[in-house]
Amino acid sequence: MTQNINWKRNLWAVWLSQFLSLSGFGMCGPFIPLFIKDKLGVADDAERGALVAAFTFAGMVSLCVANIFWGMLADRFGRKLMLLRASYGTALFYPLMAFSPSVTWLIIFRAWSALFTGTVNPAQTLLVSTAPPERHGYVLGVISTAVWSGNLTGYLLGGIIVEIWGYTTAFMCCSLLYFVSGLLVQLVVKENFVPPVKEGKTKKKSALSRDIWAPGVIAMLVMFLLMGAGRRIDQPFVAMLVELVNGEKGAAFYTGLISGAGAVGGVIAGFGFGALSDRYPPEKMLPWIIVAAAICSAWQGCSNNVWFLGAGRFFYYFVAGGMQPMMLILLSRRTSPENKGTFFGWSASVNTAGGIFAAVISGFIVFNWGIRAVFIAGCILLLFMLVPGWKIFSGAGKSKGKVKNET
Repeated sequence: MTQNINWKRNLWAVWLSQFLSLSGFGMCGPFIPLFIKDKLGVADDAERGALVAAFTFAGMVSLCVANIFWGMLADRFGRKLMLLRASYGTALFYPLMAFSPSVTWLIIFRAWSALFTGTVNPAQTLLVSTAPPERHGYVLGVISTAVWSGNLTGYLLGGIIVEIWGYTTAFMCCSLLYFVSGLLVQLVVKENFVPPVKEGKTKKKSALSRDIWAPGVIAMLVMFLLMGAGRRIDQPFVAMLVELVNGEKGAAFYTGLISGAGAVGGVIAGFGFGALSDRYPPEKMLPWIIVAAAICSAWQGCSNNVWFLGAGRFFYYFVAGGMQPMMLILLSRRTSPENKGTFFGWSASVNTAGGIFAAVISGFIVFNWGIRAVFIAGCILLLFMLVPGWKIFSGAGKSKGKVKNET
């Protein structure tokens, strides 16, 4: 018997679960460069920058491969199951990094844990699949506030925890929050998932091919790739930039504070741009957001004190936080309901592939030109998004109608 889904109840339950998950992740992620220096004994900035890039690369490769696989399974077995897999998988495997005896093992543990992690994509897919199409902008905007507010909480608490109790405690807190997040989804969230009727391979390929070649879909996937590179290239190096502009004393605290400032900007963006996307065409707002985000990326690279850097981080995530929800709305309008999980998985994978590219070039950039150059590179990569997006921004390839809701 089909359950009557309360999409609003789902939204707020998933919101809380993602707030907890990203709080846990935020307690550890920004402090990896400091962990490598303090716990694993790598003091040279050029060498440490290269190792941070290798760490990021390993996680991105695993996540990229896994997102495609998990996205297809979501369309076969349900989106709630994939969200549970990501929550419990992170709780189990991510804390292994705290016990790394060397940088090599740290990278191995990161690659392994990334195969099972990634809660945001299945959460987005689940909510879009159960909410009315005319509320997709609102839903995606609200869930993005969970990501940013969770990051904010994690960054601030993580900075305090690392300074007082150390890195191992931060990793254990991360594990606990992911476990509670999974339990909340398991007990509260409902899904009306009906397994797809078995069809011939030819018919399945035809439906998938139709969506792939729908106007604007390929261009959007390229934009996800560039967004992943532009937004992720600087993330592993915020702590090192803090050390550069403010010295080593209190680096963990100020890294958490500045990362938290960015998260506040992302929270505001999620509510504001999500609601605007339901009222105004996202394709008209998106190019201005991209340009503003590129300017703010360069702003951070030119900072000479922590307060100017914090302000740049805030405005960067205020504008950049509106990009992904708008792009997911445009992608959702161009793909059929039965393939939504697959295409959301692909968008996450190409976004992660952009992060892989960023990890490769960021190590080279830091080694040769220093930390500031990474933020300038982020500016350039974001501006490149305008190239594949110009037809979409001009109205070409506009979807012909609303996609029918699955529930």
